[in-house]
Amino acid sequence: MYKKTALVIISLLIMLGCAQNQQQEEKDAKEEKPSTVLFLNQLQQLCNTELRGEVFADNHNPETVGSAMSFRFEQCTDEEVRIITQLPGEEIFTIIITLMDDELLLKHDVRDTHLSPHDITMYGGFSDEKGNKRTQVFPVHNFGGQMWPGYENTFWEVCYMPQEGKFEYLEVAEDMVKRNFVAQTPNQ
Repeated sequence: MYKKTALVIISLLIMLGCAQNQQQEEKDAKEEKPSTVLFLNQLQQLCNTELRGEVFADNHNPETVGSAMSFRFEQCTDEEVRIITQLPGEEIFTIIITLMDDELLLKHDVRDTHLSPHDITMYGGFSDEKGNKRTQVFPVHNFGGQMWPGYENTFWEVCYMPQEGKFEYLEVAEDMVKRNFVAQTPNQ
């Protein structure tokens, strides 16, 4: 019980770290480019790098909490960044962030260990208007198919804090952090 509570508190503190950048981002909002473009530009700086990190929370596989994991930034273009994520003892998924008319679309390309598509794949959502150049939030979007139960109120938050040397991926549903992965950038 204590370990689970501590993990939730740690996850919330990390989320607050992303939110504290909001004041600075409001000052930066006067820049000409939309925050979505600035965010993608920030992520493109990580292309061809691999970030190693830790699983801070994972309600899908709680036994992986504290395990090492990685993000490989590959296949970057002016409009897209693909981040291959390998979790302990689990399938591989690629986080695909695509710029479309100043909006960002996040999708998850989920594969099994043999690289075959998972039954549930290519899900995600468009960024909301609350993001900035360091953090973007992607509420779930039903891309014309049936959503699986429990994901109707899900959102994903991707946060890159170059000054702190951190990259964070969160999955939140029903006001609870379901997954939280944090990695350190090189040279930190």
